[in-house]
Amino acid sequence: MYTDVNVNISDNQKQKVKNALATGTQLSLRLSHEDLVGDDVIAVTQSQLNQLKKAHQAGKGVTIKMSKSQVVHNMKVQGGFLPLLAGLASKALPFLTGTVLPALGVGAIRSCQHRSAKTRR
Repeated sequence: MYTDVNVNISDNQKQKVKNALATGTQLSLRLSHEDLVGDDVIAVTQSQLNQLKKAHQAGKGVTIKMSKSQVVHNMKVQGGFLPLLAGLASKALPFLTGTVLPALGVGAIRSCQHRSAKTRR
């Protein structure tokens, strides 16, 4: 069971989250005391919520470790920043598949053709 909380996630941390989404890995988010209140919504476990409360009351920061399944769940959080990152990734995929990846494939095919032609001689 997850609880939605508002925190501040830096641009660098958003990139880290985006990479975790792409690779399907877990991640750790370091939140300073100032970052414990913000506009970015994340879903945390009860244990993580307790950590956040304790850190906020003590005037300290905290590191939240998100499992792979928690990162995936955060993709579904209404008002969260992860769906936005996924939206950006989905916009980049057509560009990559339409331009960059075919160019890489053509280069690989040409390389194979060149090697094949050399071996026939």
